[in-house]
Amino acid sequence: MPPSRQLLPLLSSLGNSRWALTRTLRSDNPLDLNGELRGTATFAPLPNTADRDWLYSEEGEIPSAVTGGAAQPGLRWTKKYIWRDGDAGRISVWFVKIAPGPEEADYLFHNFDFADAMAKPEGSGEVEEAGRGKEEGNAEFITPPTPPTITTSDVETTVLMARGDHLCINDMYRTAYAFRIQSETGEVLSWASRHVVKGPKKNQDIINRYERAV
Repeated sequence: MPPSRQLLPLLSSLGNSRWALTRTLRSDNPLDLNGELRGTATFAPLPNTADRDWLYSEEGEIPSAVTGGAAQPGLRWTKKYIWRDGDAGRISVWFVKIAPGPEEADYLFHNFDFADAMAKPEGSGEVEEAGRGKEEGNAEFITPPTPPTITTSDVETTVLMARGDHLCINDMYRTAYAFRIQSETGEVLSWASRHVVKGPKKNQDIINRYERAV
């Protein structure tokens, strides 16, 4: 597992920035949305949790389309999760309870598994691009997309990776993360995630890349 000094500040570091989100959607189902979306994402600590629970919120707009010669207006989308900082820097992601009042965790989406990932110093080879996963035993492991690069040449960075799985009835959601962090401080400079969804009627690949919003 990577050193705890790199894990402990992860959520607070993510919460220090507003993130520009670029999402690429691919699906074998022609009825699903395919293409690229753009939006923003933020993290905010939930009250009375001692910065243990952080609300991840994203929003954006689905681009307008032309159907039958008529322009269709774009639609707004929003999504929320709760990221929980556990013991020894362990992180879990939870669905948000659908109820009036303050947001609170409902049920588990997945735990971060840093044990099967490794910290990769810049220059030792980038993260393997999405779509080039491998299988070990009976489990399929997916690789995260490469997080956006940082133009500041005098900052040494490390790419920290993690995975998490979630079975929703017959659909398996496999997720991989990559965080580009400043090697010395653990500050997150950019990050990326990938969700691969497979089931009887699903075969989706969702890639997210996050850069600090200007």
